[in-house]
Amino acid sequence: MPPLNDWQPAQIGLAMAFLQELVIALGWLTTGWLLKDVRRPAWHWAGFSLLSGGSFLNFVFSAHAQLEPVRLLGNTLFMAALLLQARGLLLFTRQPLQDRPSIAAMLLLTSALWLWPNHADAPWRVATISTLSCLCGLWITRIIFRFMRHEIAHSRWMLMFTLPSLLGAAVLGHRAIMALLEPERLIQASIAGTSISLTTAMLWVLLSLSLELTLFGLVIFKLGGQLRRAARHDRLTGLLNRHAMDDVLTQERQRSRRMGTPFSALMIDIDHFKQVNDKLGHAAGDHTLRTVAQHLRQHLRATDVVARWGGEEFPVLLPATHRTEACHLAEKLCDGVRHLPIPWGGEDLNCTVSIGVAQWRTAGDTTDALIARADQALYCAKHGGRNQMCVEPTLVQTGHIAA
Repeated sequence: MPPLNDWQPAQIGLAMAFLQELVIALGWLTTGWLLKDVRRPAWHWAGFSLLSGGSFLNFVFSAHAQLEPVRLLGNTLFMAALLLQARGLLLFTRQPLQDRPSIAAMLLLTSALWLWPNHADAPWRVATISTLSCLCGLWITRIIFRFMRHEIAHSRWMLMFTLPSLLGAAVLGHRAIMALLEPERLIQASIAGTSISLTTAMLWVLLSLSLELTLFGLVIFKLGGQLRRAARHDRLTGLLNRHAMDDVLTQERQRSRRMGTPFSALMIDIDHFKQVNDKLGHAAGDHTLRTVAQHLRQHLRATDVVARWGGEEFPVLLPATHRTEACHLAEKLCDGVRHLPIPWGGEDLNCTVSIGVAQWRTAGDTTDALIARADQALYCAKHGGRNQMCVEPTLVQTGHIAA
């Protein structure tokens, strides 16, 4: 190894890339330690950074012909880094793990290094390694694309997150083709130890950094989505919260004004819920809330929206629904909850609900007024003995609707 002053620009660039990967690996280890949800993917990506850095360092040391085995080790580390990145992405995006293709790729890589270890075999070796790495880059692109297609429909975001791996695959594919088209040049470069120029070194550094930024971007994107969901959903039941329900009601009001269609609202309250908490504890109360919330979500129509207003109250928006139809649906919900088994402590708990029904009035009505009327109807149902529904302004006993 020559003194540092005698290093070629490509060697200096790759050495700097090695230090860069060490810092990024430390960042992934810290991320995995702080964020439990992304711990396993982050540790995979820390391994990706370390292996990438190791491959860069190996190419620095293999700049001389007598260190050809070290160069082969660098290729192995680079391929293993890509496969580790792909596995981390599968864990992160909750897609099925596919270890068999990774094992097959490493076996093919090992076979190529064993079959073509000499300078004269460089074209075949480089073509095989580059092809395998290209396929791995395309695999990474596919993993990211499937995740982004599920999470968001905007194509510009898909392109932003898939472009680095796609470009990397294109560069590797071009390298494989050129290795076969210009074998003599590659053999001479391998003998002289100049197979990696400054331009090539900088390209690998930029691609590696782009891939790292893509991974960090995916983590930020997913965490941002979780924060947005947490801001709009109730943590206990998974239903929309009051703020999100206000937005949905406002949107439905605007749609109703444009289309001239009515809509209705239900206000559902669990009867004697305080007694459940007092007698069995808050854990039983939480379990009851989750069970009732799941029942409501399963027995409402796909277009209906249910939320947790606070405590044990659940408002329901029924788009394009008249009062009469809303009353029939409220009756079914009352009856369904009455017969809903809630397993707890080796036995089934039973609970009932009271429901208030109100319909949107197109002339000068507001969503606040709509909810207030549904809430007033709920109070009537409670005052009338619970386990029933009340429609503004007439009390409706469970099992029949008053004219």
